[in-house]
Amino acid sequence: MNAQGLANVSHTFSRLAPSVLDAAYLGSLDRLWRGIAITQTAAHVVGGGLCIIEHMIGLMDCNNFFVSCERLFRPDLIKKPVAVLSSNDGCIVSRSQEVKDLGIPMGAPHFQVADMCKKHNVTLFSSNFTLYRDISRRVMHALSEEFSKIEVYSVDEAFFEVERAMSYDDIATIRARIIQKTGIPVSFGIAPTKTIAKAASVAAKKGSGVMFYDMATWDAVVGTISCGSIWGIGRETSQKLTRAGIRTVKDLLTQDRQYYRNAFGVVGERIYAELQGTPVYRIGETIFAEHQSITSTRSFAKPVYDRAVLESALGYHITQVALKLRARGHVASKITVMAAPSRHGEYALRSRAVTCSLEVPTNDTLALIKQMKRELQQIFDPAVPYKKAGVIVSGIMPESQVSGTLFPSTQDTKNVYDIVDRINERFGRETLTSGMIHSTGLWQEKKRLKSCEYTTRWGEIPRIKAL
Repeated sequence: MNAQGLANVSHTFSRLAPSVLDAAYLGSLDRLWRGIAITQTAAHVVGGGLCIIEHMIGLMDCNNFFVSCERLFRPDLIKKPVAVLSSNDGCIVSRSQEVKDLGIPMGAPHFQVADMCKKHNVTLFSSNFTLYRDISRRVMHALSEEFSKIEVYSVDEAFFEVERAMSYDDIATIRARIIQKTGIPVSFGIAPTKTIAKAASVAAKKGSGVMFYDMATWDAVVGTISCGSIWGIGRETSQKLTRAGIRTVKDLLTQDRQYYRNAFGVVGERIYAELQGTPVYRIGETIFAEHQSITSTRSFAKPVYDRAVLESALGYHITQVALKLRARGHVASKITVMAAPSRHGEYALRSRAVTCSLEVPTNDTLALIKQMKRELQQIFDPAVPYKKAGVIVSGIMPESQVSGTLFPSTQDTKNVYDIVDRINERFGRETLTSGMIHSTGLWQEKKRLKSCEYTTRWGEIPRIKAL
């Protein structure tokens, strides 16, 4: 019997009195015909095996990533409540499932939940981004060994393309292999578009770790998915949709495409198309726009009055954004320098920021530092106790598109930074750095609960003692 036949049988049975067929049986029958419908639309039979149609898009998401990185070297914390704090141990930024079950929300200030954490023996860690970045690199490398086309979306997420026919078991085997190689639990969502794949990965975390959403499956669940949970729909857009009576994805899809273009512009139209199953964002495609930017900011453990100390902190942030630009093969044409006091107190309104256009787009760390120092001179006030500083680079474009100037004011340092970046990748991110970035602790963030950098510092490699 085909899927439509089973659907009709299920519908007929569901109209019978409950005494005739019990709910469990009806549920099993419903799942059976849905499963056949899914496999007939999303898959075909090849060589006797059930296989997914090629060229679907997948999303790999690392589960509770920061917590998982900490547990990797502390297996005694598995199945125990664990949370990771933000810069200066301010807020909760990663939670184990056990912490979620306690009702501790994401982003909660530590001081507000400190008593609850103590009561329930929650193990807390300061954020250890050096460790997280390195573990992320290993996970993404493991994924790239399984799929030739991948796109790293964030530190704990990557899209990939299913280029050949694969079964559910094939994907589950790949997932198990990545977990075995890295020790990090991951979930896979697979669908016709990136936006639906993102929703599928959320569902995968609640189930077996792998979720396929072909269009038949997707149509069956859109009524249960809120618009606010969809990738690309922010809080403001979600509120506008709610006011218009559009609360679920099913509600959203009842409107026509032109409605979203008129109401939310081209971005809204693209989201609508993706939710309909039409791929708009493909693997590896990046749309370069003037508003794209890279930001690096951090709060200080203590107020900073000294300009040299502030320059040191900003130099560190310049190093971080320049490294990201070079890693992506990009350059920036604008830089924004910002410095701010605490949001509480008499200096709360003394925050300053200045933006300037660069003569030539660049990813040169020293060139960006020189420009930063010139801009800082405009906004620095020695009377203000600064508690936060950072930089934003924008106007990002591929390095290959830079035309340069007739009389360049800077030397070509690409070969130098190729060497510097390789050394820092091998021996630690700050092995070679600018001399102005002092490690004095005068501006560095508070990290009382930071774990070791197990994978990037020789002195902190885990030691195992035999009994």
